[in-house]
Amino acid sequence: MQAQFSVLRLFAILAVLIPASLAGTAEAEDPNQVGLVNKVEKLAQVISDAGATTAQVGTAVHLKDELRTGDGARLQVTFRDDTLLTLGEHASVRIDRYVYEPDQGVGETVLQATKGAFRFATGKIKELKDKKVAVSTPVADIGVRGTEFWGGPINAKYGVLLLEGEVTVSNQAGSVKLADSGQGTDIPSPLDAPGAPAAWPAEKVARAIDSVALH
Repeated sequence: MQAQFSVLRLFAILAVLIPASLAGTAEAEDPNQVGLVNKVEKLAQVISDAGATTAQVGTAVHLKDELRTGDGARLQVTFRDDTLLTLGEHASVRIDRYVYEPDQGVGETVLQATKGAFRFATGKIKELKDKKVAVSTPVADIGVRGTEFWGGPINAKYGVLLLEGEVTVSNQAGSVKLADSGQGTDIPSPLDAPGAPAAWPAEKVARAIDSVALH
């Protein structure tokens, strides 16, 4: 009788655990999930068609979600390929497209940064044969090659600062390539060509980095 009770109890436990395990597996295999919130300071949100969710460490980020930060806030997201995206305060970035299929050698990240400052560090996608990484900003598009860079408002203009690798910054008025760490370009408006690449002064670099720094 005691043995029969133990077997029944085991089945009861399995009945609870197995569905939970399957649910976790289904969530992990959600094709629209592109990453997770890694760090957050103050108020930040992940906004989807279903509404706004207050960002916390572990919050899932999906394709077409908008990441938004409030006053004094910071938000960092880790994508499935270990790409890191960090937002400063009053920033907004939308995940327009994300594909990471290492078995096929295919990867793509397309973001739309509409407000505020951000820092972007390419993950394993840079190792794939067929890849595309691009960030659209209010004044120019940034083509990325295995790179870490900063973008955002600075000195009453929009700036792009290269930290590592190479980026191409272009709009309808012109295009420049940043290929040396510490080089930046300033873009006054979408109608003005990106400024010639130049090494940013240490004070300007520090202000840019601080605008997205996690404390």
